[in-house]
Amino acid sequence: MYCGNCGTQNDDHANYCIRCGNKLGKKSSKSAKRKNLKWILPVVLLSVVALAIGAVRLYPVFFKTDTDVITEDKGAADKDTAEDTQAAVVSPAVNLSETITPDITSAESTPGNGSAINNESTTGNDSESDGESTSDNSGVPGGETAETTGSWHNSTESHDITINSILKYDGNAIFNFNDTVAVGVYGQNGIISTTETESGFILSVIDEDSVRVTFYNNGTEYIVPSQLLAEMSAEDYIDETGATEYIIDGYGDCSDGFGLIQMTLSNGRVVRAGVLRENGQLYAANFTTKPVIAENNVNFRLKMEPILEASNITPDNQTYTDPIYYPIVPVSANERTDVDFWVNQANELVQDDWTDAHKVEVFYDYIIDNFAYDYWVIGHTDANSRTFYHKDYTGTYFTSNTHVGVCEDFANILAIMCRAQNIPATKINTSAHAWNYIYIADYGRWLTVDVTKDLAYGCYSEDVTEWTSLSNKRYANIDNVSGSKFASDCTAGIGNRDDMERYGKIPVEQQ
Repeated sequence: MYCGNCGTQNDDHANYCIRCGNKLGKKSSKSAKRKNLKWILPVVLLSVVALAIGAVRLYPVFFKTDTDVITEDKGAADKDTAEDTQAAVVSPAVNLSETITPDITSAESTPGNGSAINNESTTGNDSESDGESTSDNSGVPGGETAETTGSWHNSTESHDITINSILKYDGNAIFNFNDTVAVGVYGQNGIISTTETESGFILSVIDEDSVRVTFYNNGTEYIVPSQLLAEMSAEDYIDETGATEYIIDGYGDCSDGFGLIQMTLSNGRVVRAGVLRENGQLYAANFTTKPVIAENNVNFRLKMEPILEASNITPDNQTYTDPIYYPIVPVSANERTDVDFWVNQANELVQDDWTDAHKVEVFYDYIIDNFAYDYWVIGHTDANSRTFYHKDYTGTYFTSNTHVGVCEDFANILAIMCRAQNIPATKINTSAHAWNYIYIADYGRWLTVDVTKDLAYGCYSEDVTEWTSLSNKRYANIDNVSGSKFASDCTAGIGNRDDMERYGKIPVEQQ
């Protein structure tokens, strides 16, 4: 047996070489390296030759001037912008606005401008961009050119901004333009909502240069802000002090366009809203990574306008509680309504200094946590009410006593509770369902609220104390129009309208 290290011949049964001590049958590391070198040297020589040939052929590409590269990039950006604009065209009947596009007029525009913003982002910039910019900032004192790090989204278009406008960009959208918007989230894995819910912030425009960001926590869990980031044109505003209120100014120096305001909460959730600057005016707006949500919201709002108009329903005439007859008209001594009960209950649940959206959230929570949907009465009677099934009008079978009811009951109850706090509210009825339309003056718009779809419990027996757990959904159907079916037979108004007409009691909205 020959040694693999030194080549000495050894006895066939030997384990180690008698000359160098190498274990027989195993090559030494030195020997392996020497053998590998035999292959490496030819490969290196061939590689050098190939690189030399490639360098000669590719010389014009690798040594282009900076001007050539910028020109090509700008052309690609023009093409992408045109494709984005074409993809965002919507039906004129919906009355949506044009697409917002990145500003590509400067060769040194901010990389983050016009970039997609996703739910996982913590900076608001595209994941492939560091958000830095070398754009000209000749407006700084002394006329000097300064390096900037802002991620403001410039817009070269002019828009007719209304509450029903939608501006799309890179698969995202901002909408619900007004002086004030709110964004909320429920729990660690809950949905993001376009109104105040459990925790989040309220964004309000102060003037053409400034906005106010106010953190709120309406829940019982300890949650505080851990970071605030606001996209600006010169330099993004970042704060990690955990303050609950911020005044952010400097928007007067921004070009037309928009920037997101992003708050990271201590439970890890991130909530965002937008600030739009258009012709010197600032607007607050909601933000979504799914433009279809914005489109559904606006479409539903436009469809509801003639429904409200047909019943003469406006925010100004939807705060009365008298006359409201729910669930029946009191025409004899043993018949009574339940309106006063719900007015008193509403006033006990909230505090005067709370926002209207916060009050609505508390009423919503109260109903979904404390009442069950009455599947028994739906399945066993045509009356849709235990009061009428038992022909007992004393209040024994009112929802306030049984804690069970159907969609008609919950929509009436929520509307009465809102009106008790001077919050305009009505009930939307179809042949199969009922839910609420509630006006939030701060937002300048109506919200859809469907408490029935989020009820936590159901009752399937005649025994009103036997409840079955339905779900743990929360805030899924606050301002979520996809959760409320729109039908051509929609009507608006609260109370027992049949009884009102029967006894000549004309609702205020029809007087």
